[in-house]
Amino acid sequence: MDKFTAEESESVQFLEPQHLKQWLTQDDLPLIIDVTGENNALTAFAVNAEDAISIPITEFASLINELDPDRPTVVVCQLGQKSFNAAQRLIESDYSCVYSLHGGLEAWKRMLEGSQ
Repeated sequence: MDKFTAEESESVQFLEPQHLKQWLTQDDLPLIIDVTGENNALTAFAVNAEDAISIPITEFASLINELDPDRPTVVVCQLGQKSFNAAQRLIESDYSCVYSLHGGLEAWKRMLEGSQ
């Protein structure tokens, strides 16, 4: 698989699970923000990210200014809708490289099950 290259955009970009899997094997790791509200969601879904944080969607807006707007960021949730909404908030706050995991952690799980 080719190297995944993050691209800046003025809108939320959708990231397919297989592209996130590839990206997580590279040196230029994104910040992953889990907005499910479950502290162990990333671990439960076997997302092995060195730099991941969990922020409940209800607290998300108040923490946006504490993050680096120039760092590539992937927002994840269970099915993809909350992560898209949170990613949109980041774009509105002048973040330059924001992705929402397409299909959420459920799509990630299906991708892992299909690759076994």
